[in-house]
Amino acid sequence: MEQKTGQAFAPAHISGIFIIDIKKDPAHSGSMGAGICLEDGAVTKVSAAKETTVRINGAVAEAPTTLTAIKLLTSQPVLVETTLRVPVGAGFGASGAGALSAALALNEALSLNLTLKELAKAAHVAEVMNRTGLGDVTGQTFGGIVIRKKAGAPFTVAIDKLPCRNEMISWVSFGGISTKSVLSDDLKKKSINKTGRLRLKELLKKPTLHNFFHQSSAFAKEIELMSPQVKDAIEAVESAGGLASQTMLGNTVFAINDGGALSEFGEVHESRISNAGAHLL
Repeated sequence: MEQKTGQAFAPAHISGIFIIDIKKDPAHSGSMGAGICLEDGAVTKVSAAKETTVRINGAVAEAPTTLTAIKLLTSQPVLVETTLRVPVGAGFGASGAGALSAALALNEALSLNLTLKELAKAAHVAEVMNRTGLGDVTGQTFGGIVIRKKAGAPFTVAIDKLPCRNEMISWVSFGGISTKSVLSDDLKKKSINKTGRLRLKELLKKPTLHNFFHQSSAFAKEIELMSPQVKDAIEAVESAGGLASQTMLGNTVFAINDGGALSEFGEVHESRISNAGAHLL
């Protein structure tokens, strides 16, 4: 009998604005806010194996979020091979993309016959349990620029989307910020939530890509997680007539129409907005 494999893609997701909402049940926890999906992301292949192993870009990885998602869906051992085209811990929702693409590929490889709602829920719950992200999986399930009006697993809460073309997003990363450390700082959480509510309200008044950047940038400045490099890079892009903000949570600047301004700050990467959410390949 031929061994079956499954393969799936999940887009990277950059949070621009977020409001933390953690409850006892991880399926009803997460964040409200708005974020943007990229064509770069995670491609994952899953096949049956003697023991469960996760490889990321060829190397065996701890990948706690992916492992938790798999455990929630099956007790069968599998080999998970993920190719990530975005940095980890830099605000691209890499752990969410890895877990979601793994869940879809697993469903096909093992013929679990689950719906996208059930698979996305496992990835979302795994993220919340491991505190690697709060709203990325919801964005990644639907693609485009998703507005999360309530915290919780995909399909269980109201979302909306900003209509947008697949504009080119450029970015420079100066490294990561630990999501866990920010989420465990109560004072920081208060400041994030107060600012997040205001900025989300302002975005909903004028739901456009340009306003998404304006409100995200204002949010990033007000919650004071910006490194001097991030601040300088955003200012340089704005001076060149483009729009930029900081990825949440990462020490990374993302922009549209940066006019070459980002190249002074390091290696520039580019990816288009993905209007497609997670899907089988």
